[in-house]
Amino acid sequence: MIRQNMSKLLKSSRNKIIVTIMGALGLILLGTLIIIYFTTYSAVYRNSQNILKVFTSDYIKGNGPKGIPEDNAKVPEMRMIENSSVMYLVGFSQDGEVTDIMNDVKPVMSDEDFTALAKSLVDAKKTSGVIGRLIYCVTETEGNTYVVMMDNSLITSSMKALILNTIIFGFIALVILFFVSLKVADKIMQPIDEMYQKQKLFISDAGHELKTPISTVSANAELLEREIGKNRWLDNIIFENKRMKELVKELLDLSRTENVSIVREDVDLSKLVTGGMLPFDSVAFEKGLLIESDIAMDIHVMGDAGELGKLISTLIDNAISHAEISEAKEKNVVISLSRNEKNAVFKVSNPGKEIPKEDRERIFERFYRTDSSRNLNGHYGLGLAIAKAIVMNHNGSIEVECRDGITAFVVRIPIAR
Repeated sequence: MIRQNMSKLLKSSRNKIIVTIMGALGLILLGTLIIIYFTTYSAVYRNSQNILKVFTSDYIKGNGPKGIPEDNAKVPEMRMIENSSVMYLVGFSQDGEVTDIMNDVKPVMSDEDFTALAKSLVDAKKTSGVIGRLIYCVTETEGNTYVVMMDNSLITSSMKALILNTIIFGFIALVILFFVSLKVADKIMQPIDEMYQKQKLFISDAGHELKTPISTVSANAELLEREIGKNRWLDNIIFENKRMKELVKELLDLSRTENVSIVREDVDLSKLVTGGMLPFDSVAFEKGLLIESDIAMDIHVMGDAGELGKLISTLIDNAISHAEISEAKEKNVVISLSRNEKNAVFKVSNPGKEIPKEDRERIFERFYRTDSSRNLNGHYGLGLAIAKAIVMNHNGSIEVECRDGITAFVVRIPIAR
């Protein structure tokens, strides 16, 4: 059984597997049912035509309707069709004059209309087919033409019953296939889920184990610096130790975000965004940027204020860090918050290099960076992964848009009802 706390990413993969299996099996089932239907209809139609041809042959010989062809003599369904159906006949001479007419048993139309219908079929050079409730066959022999028709009601009702039974059977089969697909998807996802859980456990355990040696190295480096003074090798140790400390912190944040169920409460997102962007004014100014905001007031969502605050700061920090300043580009980091019928829409945009389309989905993966130069800005490729985990925990969505030299991250979170 797949774990109840399986990540939304794995659940999404599981759902895709179910949809794929259901789609494939559904198409196979639909194709099979269509083949069965048309094969059955074709067989019934051919046998009906054989009945009409035998009837015509017997009529011409003066024997009257005798039955069905020899090759169908053992098919009780075809006897039922003939015995339950009414035959109609119109004969024409070579000159087009009516020589025979048989329309006295349960007539479906007048003799004049019946004759006109038969003549239209002859003039159109039709040989067989179905018109309304009648199935017909046109036979030419010894200069005369005979149009024989048979009431098709029984065949029509039989095919309608077949369609209904096919739909019922198909629905039942799809329901069964759905539950089978669930089991198959669970079997496929089980080893992946176990591996994913082990990976998260390893990250969490490794992060906690690394905290102690990192703290020890930091303390010893500071003591050593007091004794020997400034030293570039010691400075490198302190610098890299701080980087390692930040990396471990981000790993633990990501692990915690993915594993902990958030406590939902009413959060004033407008106030949270307004407060969250204030600390970045000085950071942006030092880089030659200005923060421009357009915050709609009184937008509330159900969620965790701490986690949402981290989401806001992560995206603003990401925008400032990756902004590219030039005379030809805008120098503003634009932060906006608005709402539509269903969602609060939080958007952070910055001038910068356009992210290739193939990278726009992968950019939210752990440790993924679109180019190696980002290694120099102190980021490790975990910030956006943390941001996406927070958004997913709030049943929202996050995407990146690139247009006219502006990169924007757009978050949508359901508003509080």
